[in-house]
Amino acid sequence: MPHSQRKKRSTSSAQKRTQVTDNDGWTHVTSGSNVRRVMRSTKRNDNELVTSEDQDDKPIIGPASAPARLTFEELEAQYKGYRERWVDSETWEMLQGHLGGRIHERVADESSRVNSAVSGSIDGIVCIGLGSPSGFLRDGWVDRRAVSMYQLAALECVKDVLSASGESPPLPRWEIFALGKANHSRTTGKTSFPIYAQDPAFNELDRALLESLGMTVVNHPVAFERLTSNTFLFCPGAERKHLEMLLPSNPCFVLGGPLENTESSVIQTYVEKTDSRVLIPFGAQEHAFWMMRLYFWVQGNDS
Repeated sequence: MPHSQRKKRSTSSAQKRTQVTDNDGWTHVTSGSNVRRVMRSTKRNDNELVTSEDQDDKPIIGPASAPARLTFEELEAQYKGYRERWVDSETWEMLQGHLGGRIHERVADESSRVNSAVSGSIDGIVCIGLGSPSGFLRDGWVDRRAVSMYQLAALECVKDVLSASGESPPLPRWEIFALGKANHSRTTGKTSFPIYAQDPAFNELDRALLESLGMTVVNHPVAFERLTSNTFLFCPGAERKHLEMLLPSNPCFVLGGPLENTESSVIQTYVEKTDSRVLIPFGAQEHAFWMMRLYFWVQGNDS
């Protein structure tokens, strides 16, 4: 037949790239032929998204790739928009009410001051697994920036509630010097308690943004070492193996999870010692706080 020896023209280069959002909120940029494989992906307990093809090859997470032309000023302006939407949400209104109520009880109940599990002022916030507010993950294939932005807004709002409650103790001078001017309140001029944020996905823009909000970005294992029974643990994306390292410190508050049904005895022990309130769905970005809970110590569960 005529032209029978002619090679067919490859169509691989002409395939269009498609954005696909899976059931866990991850956005993938992929070709049409890979859409089904992406949607078959499963989410492990350790918050690593994997497929059946790479179950044994867990990716190493490094700093996220921010858009080349993105400036700090633009990132800061973006964050302000996310924060405004979070502050105006019913989800934050509900969380603020529960958190404020628990702190009020904690301060008012003098007996808690001699309870080894819940005694003393909150000594700081440790944030694990926030993700990158500015960059793409997995070599540009995964976009979780909106999720991280909303979670960062929640973290800052939690800090404001704790500061307003008078729960934050004054920092020693050496720690004020170490943390820098960023940890001084932008509105009252008072020194706030420390906030340590740790995530291998943080890039330089992320660091600059967090530091502008009075947070200190640290490398492993500094944040783990700062955790005590009087610490507020903010862990929206912490892996199971990390939770098993963090929760034995019995933090007085944990915002993250859900921690139930993880098949981990260490995590379950913490769950059984605490009470919790589930956050109502966040309409602007459900995946950012999906089934997340506020866990807190209750009297009589300090054993």
